[in-house]
Amino acid sequence: MPNRVKTERLEARITARQKRLLAQAAELFGETISEFVLRAAETRANMAIVEENLSRLTDRDRAALVDALASPPKPNKTLRDAYRKYRAKFG
Repeated sequence: MPNRVKTERLEARITARQKRLLAQAAELFGETISEFVLRAAETRANMAIVEENLSRLTDRDRAALVDALASPPKPNKTLRDAYRKYRAKFG
């Protein structure tokens, strides 16, 4: 994480078991509990945003997908040859 001035605060109430778990995990990384939780939360937040952006389709993309599923193209020669080889090898 780049060194930036930290002016915001985040608080959470947790159980004693959760605190022990977080402390044990943070120790494995040589971090404080706060550092560990922040790093883990930031990683998870970035993953959620990337996944959401990847799964979002524009109207044009959605229409193209529906068209492709409704009217798939006929297999070309390369695909037919690959299918024959597969059937010959695996039955």
